[in-house]
Amino acid sequence: MEPVICIPARGKRARRKPEYIPADPLLTAAEAAAERGQALSTFWRDVAAGRVPAAFYVSPRCPRWRRSELRAALEACRAAPTGAA
Repeated sequence: MEPVICIPARGKRARRKPEYIPADPLLTAAEAAAERGQALSTFWRDVAAGRVPAAFYVSPRCPRWRRSELRAALEACRAAPTGAA
C-alpha cells in the first residue's frame, strides 16, 4: 500500500484535527473572551477587576483559563443580585 500524501492548497497550511479533545480544556485569553461573549479588552478589564478567575500560567506570558471555571464564574455573576433598591 502506498503512503497518502496531503498537499495543502497554495499559501495555506494543512490543519489536522486533534485526536483527543479534553473535557475541560485550557483556553487562551481570546478563546476565553469568546466563551464569555466579550471583546478581548473587556475580558482583560474583568480579569483586572477580579470578576474572572485567576489565570493558570503554562509558561511565562502564556495565561490560560479552565473552561469550567469561566462558566462557573459567569453563572455566579448572572445569579448575583445587581443591587439593592
